[in-house]
Amino acid sequence: MSLSALSRSIRPRLLPCLAPGLSLVLLAGCAPTVNLATPEPVKVDIGVRLDIYQKTPPTKASAEASSLQIAANRRLRSGEIQQLKNDRVVGENRDGYLELHKPPADPKYLDYAKGVVTSENADRSVLYLANAQSQSKPLELIEGEYAQLWRDRAYTGEWVQKEDGTWTQK
Repeated sequence: MSLSALSRSIRPRLLPCLAPGLSLVLLAGCAPTVNLATPEPVKVDIGVRLDIYQKTPPTKASAEASSLQIAANRRLRSGEIQQLKNDRVVGENRDGYLELHKPPADPKYLDYAKGVVTSENADRSVLYLANAQSQSKPLELIEGEYAQLWRDRAYTGEWVQKEDGTWTQK
């Protein structure tokens, strides 16, 4: 019998005998012991910024008082606003707010006009936000509705801004 024929006859009989021993050696070699201990604790430096905002809804009494105060302020300011509109200094913009359209040359009158416009726009902003929240509508939609209202209420000759951003005298 030749060597190749002998190896072909032994190999099928030897393989079943070696398989359990070989698998035992392989399995034992797959589970090494890994030491994870370190001489010092592992330190990790993580920078985190945490901002916490607490928004509390105003009480009904304070909200009513605030809206009454805003209404009173706007009523007192209405004559000043109308005079500024008559002088063609301010106009109603497309977002529902007053805007200086033709600033006056006199610095004192300009400061006065800016103060009136700033105060009125602050009160309108609170009014619009309250309406948006109570009607569950986006603020931009409420601003647009008020802008249309102010354009419709404008007197002849007053400056108003159209939806496309162009200014015109009514």
